[in-house]
Amino acid sequence: MKTILVADDAAMIRELLKAALAPAGYRVLTAPDGEEALAIFRAQPVDLSIIDVFLPKRDGLSVIAEMNRADRGHKIIAISGGEGLSPTTALELAEQYAVAETFTKPLDVPRLVQAVKRLAGE
Repeated sequence: MKTILVADDAAMIRELLKAALAPAGYRVLTAPDGEEALAIFRAQPVDLSIIDVFLPKRDGLSVIAEMNRADRGHKIIAISGGEGLSPTTALELAEQYAVAETFTKPLDVPRLVQAVKRLAGE
């Protein structure tokens, strides 16, 4: 069973993605902030991460950068609602960190699940 890490400060987004991914056969770990996301990533194997660009305690871009430094092959999907920037601008910033995919909020959940399946090699 593949493990997916979802980091988003909105509990609703974390639960929505967990509810969509678990029935598809994924183990889903969630984090409400960047520090907890990195702690989970360091503590156990994670096959793919879905990271909000704007997270409390440690922003999503620095989380993505650290994940890339630790594991160049780790697949990351960046998500953003903008938080003061347009979502497109925020995700363009994330693309500079070699994320595999980007999604704007509100999320197209079926499309995101398909991206997870493709990136996780299923």
